[in-house]
Amino acid sequence: METKRRRFTIHFYIAAALLAAAYVVLYIVMQQQPLSHSVYDSYTRQAAAWWQGSAALPENISWLEIAEFEGRFFVSFPPFPSVVQFALYPIFGMNTPDNLVNTLFGLGAFVLVYRVLMKRDLSGFVSAVIALLLVLGSNLFYLSLTGWVWFSAQVQAFFFSALAVSLILSKRRVAWAFAFLSLGIAFACRPFQIIYLPIMVYLLYNNCKGENKPARALLRCVPYLLPLAAVGVLAAAYNFTRFGSIIEFGHNYLPEFASDAQFSLAYVPGNFLEILKLPYIENGAWQWPKFNGTLFFLVNPAFVLLVVSMIRQKFGTKQLIYLVCLVAHLVLTLSHKTMGGWQFGARYLVDMLPFMLLIFTDEPKFKHRPGRAQIVPVLPLALAAVGIAINVWGAVWFYTAA
Repeated sequence: METKRRRFTIHFYIAAALLAAAYVVLYIVMQQQPLSHSVYDSYTRQAAAWWQGSAALPENISWLEIAEFEGRFFVSFPPFPSVVQFALYPIFGMNTPDNLVNTLFGLGAFVLVYRVLMKRDLSGFVSAVIALLLVLGSNLFYLSLTGWVWFSAQVQAFFFSALAVSLILSKRRVAWAFAFLSLGIAFACRPFQIIYLPIMVYLLYNNCKGENKPARALLRCVPYLLPLAAVGVLAAAYNFTRFGSIIEFGHNYLPEFASDAQFSLAYVPGNFLEILKLPYIENGAWQWPKFNGTLFFLVNPAFVLLVVSMIRQKFGTKQLIYLVCLVAHLVLTLSHKTMGGWQFGARYLVDMLPFMLLIFTDEPKFKHRPGRAQIVPVLPLALAAVGIAINVWGAVWFYTAA
């Protein structure tokens, strides 16, 4: 049974209060009501269509990214966030509280990050600081303030990716199956999250290994992968029903991709420069880049902590597999035609943050040691302070002044 220290400490409550206060302040600044509905409501419209027994929307909506295929209109995003709206639709109708739902997923992500770190023997102080760094001190904060279709998928993918990490590190066998269910749901929000399947399978293999020979250990892994396979089958069937292809979510049928490829390695060099852009002075005033990204580790300073943590710890098989997954994720992200359009920061790179927990949990300097003085996490604390200042300001800028 877990000790009280392993559940929650005073540091958690202080950090959680800070995050909640930031949400309240931004809601007030944005003049956004707690149960307000977002006009960028593709997922609500898709849920309404499901309740009416249709996979297609009744009409095109000009301000949303709607795919047109054989004269019918479809939501062009992976489907899971519509499952959430499907549950809310009978209660709220078309006025689902999209903004609050996304904020609650943001708060939930904070709790998950904290719990993952505490379970791996990091101190309460370090766990709270890193949780703030990954949520309030990253672009996830501004994404979780509204229920815009583009943002809902990212915040929910973050939540379920963090949940997958938490569950695969559990000692309970049933949790391992739910870990792969969570990974499947993250995939059904942001398909590139499936890139982390190798590191998840490696951790599962270590869980199942015990005294078993490698072949038997691999065989024992199979049942835990079935929930992920089930999600994959459902997603493939849904894609085929709409577009006649098991791998087509709909983006290829958007007007912007009628003449240009959605993905190409030729986009990588230009997109890499996009995420290195800095604020600049124009007409005597500071300007923040508004399109396709900003210096990614300025707005998501967890990347700095990741590099330092990997340097300081022993580099083994786990770290190698994770690094391969991360590089693959980065390259594929940079291969997209755009890097997220109009935004604050570098929002596509938020998708990479949850699995950093697999590295942070192995950081020896952050481990709690009974009887020893509390270690002040200088670097995480400094990065969190910078990240929070930038991202709170950025949220105000994005929603009010940009």
